[in-house]
Amino acid sequence: MSKNTLWFDRGKGKSLSGHNLCYDYPARIRPKGEDIVPEVTVVIPLFNKGPYILRALSSILDQGVPDIEVIVVDDSSLDDGPDSVAAFPDLRVRLIRQPHGGVSSARNTGIRFAASPFIAFLDADDEWQPGHLETLLRLHKTFPDAGICATSYWFILPYGNRRMPAFSGFPGSPWEGVLPDYFRAAALGKPPVFSSAAGASKEVLLEAGLFAEGVHLGEDLDLWGRIALEYPVAFSHSGPACYRKDADNRLCMRIPRERELPFVATARARLSEGAVPEYLVSSLRAYCCKLIYLSCRHLLRTGRTEDAALLLHSSGFEHEENGHIRRIHTVIAGKGRGE
Repeated sequence: MSKNTLWFDRGKGKSLSGHNLCYDYPARIRPKGEDIVPEVTVVIPLFNKGPYILRALSSILDQGVPDIEVIVVDDSSLDDGPDSVAAFPDLRVRLIRQPHGGVSSARNTGIRFAASPFIAFLDADDEWQPGHLETLLRLHKTFPDAGICATSYWFILPYGNRRMPAFSGFPGSPWEGVLPDYFRAAALGKPPVFSSAAGASKEVLLEAGLFAEGVHLGEDLDLWGRIALEYPVAFSHSGPACYRKDADNRLCMRIPRERELPFVATARARLSEGAVPEYLVSSLRAYCCKLIYLSCRHLLRTGRTEDAALLLHSSGFEHEENGHIRRIHTVIAGKGRGE
């Protein structure tokens, strides 16, 4: 086993090498004299992404930020990805292997073991453009009260075509600052926070409860939404990440949006408790309507009209005066096509 590799048993709370589970892991395995707290920890969940992981690592280490720690959490991959990481020659890159628990579990393991108080995220099949990490760190220092720092991102489509997301609800490039309303932006356009382009303090992530485990779609939107209910969100159009839609074995392509996305339940509970600031209520409800629409649209496109009606009814947003909800009602009633 590489000296940069640690086995970790999530169920027993111990590493399989016999050590107690603790959060000083990077300092414990670094060579003597190198246990300095890094400026940033980058967490990468890894599962069967062997063809892409070295590209992701190179895009991190090419950022020009020397004081960095990279934690790759292998979620019991069946390919050669973990071995590629274990053999990586840079001691700033660490590998943790764990029993299969899903992407949320892998990210949470990385967060818990992170030595830095600031954590950035990158999926194993995505990559960063030059200046990304510098931008995240600048946002973190300029807006210390922000719960999330995020940059723009590009969609990399098959055959190398590149497309910018259609953002709305905040100024265009080259603006950076605190989003006027995260939920309004997410309701009107593409999500302003994408996991491979986001960073947050370890303290905020732990306080928010980390990524929901056992959830296979929308777990990232749920965490970012929970944080945005409590903290401002800082954003920059500089230093984008690349969301590689041309990669094989992408989880979001294998799991259809046929269930309620988890943030809908989170928001519904907060609204019923009266725990949402008044100025966010309208935009939060609009965002939930969009998430419900995305789930119902899949069901309707596959002819599962009754399931779509049940999902809408159980959501608690069935009677919202909202364009997305009206579209669902129209299609269920047989008066439209469902786009």
